[in-house]
Amino acid sequence: MVDLHIHTTYSDGTCSVKEILKQAESLKLDYISITDHDKCLAYEELKNIDIKKYYSGKIIKGIEIKCFYKGSTIEVLGYDYDYEKMNLWVKEFYAKKDRKVIETKYFNKLYDICEKLNLTMSKREDIVWNPENDWGGKTVYDEIKRHPENQSKLPEDFWNNGVQTFSKKYYCNKETEWYIDKSEDYPSVETAVNAIKSAGGLVFLPHIYIYKWMKNIEEELNELLEKYDIDGIECYHSDFTEENIKHLNKLCDNKGFLKSGGSDYHGNNKPTISLAVGKGNLRIPNEIVNWYNK
Repeated sequence: MVDLHIHTTYSDGTCSVKEILKQAESLKLDYISITDHDKCLAYEELKNIDIKKYYSGKIIKGIEIKCFYKGSTIEVLGYDYDYEKMNLWVKEFYAKKDRKVIETKYFNKLYDICEKLNLTMSKREDIVWNPENDWGGKTVYDEIKRHPENQSKLPEDFWNNGVQTFSKKYYCNKETEWYIDKSEDYPSVETAVNAIKSAGGLVFLPHIYIYKWMKNIEEELNELLEKYDIDGIECYHSDFTEENIKHLNKLCDNKGFLKSGGSDYHGNNKPTISLAVGKGNLRIPNEIVNWYNK
């Protein structure tokens, strides 16, 4: 089995690199990829440990880069790249982008929107969070949910479907009152794709069906595939239906795109998702990594 979409404590996961390796070994996974957000520091750590003490399978270098696209954000996955080149680009691009400053900005903008909507909130200064590790958007969403009286003031899916819907349908959607412009904080899709290619890697589009701001996902998918130098598509993901999985596999077969798949595991930050099997819906076959340069 395979899991090519995993997050560690180097981004917003709650498991260390060694903990991921141990879990992967216990699950008898043949291939894994750690795909931390906008970082590939896990592979620096892996250079300095005896991997075989923890995991006997293959590790494919990975990264998930958030990109600004059509006024909103999407992600691209990079695989099988030269670590030194990829890490150099990451350091150079994000050198002047202080995570603490960016997340505090998002937190304050979303908090201001909550005030305009007359939502019940704790005082801004009383909300405990760490912008160096926590997401401003998730912090505000969790605070909104702490007050049951807010439920009647918000759409049903906003309240019931979790922070991913809040992010992908509301504050990444320029047609809603929650929208935040992130263009100055993230690379364009073209920039991210070129960075991965320059490091000798392959570019995949992940979890296309989670982007709730897209009015027509199939049209957007086709446009992305035509416009950018994309190598493959993430055909298996925890939030995909069986129909989604079959459709994307067929699309790759018909158009010659490579395939990937992963749980998008975040540990306790996404407690309904388990390594390898996601929400219980995943059985990702080894055959999808036939592109891997072993």
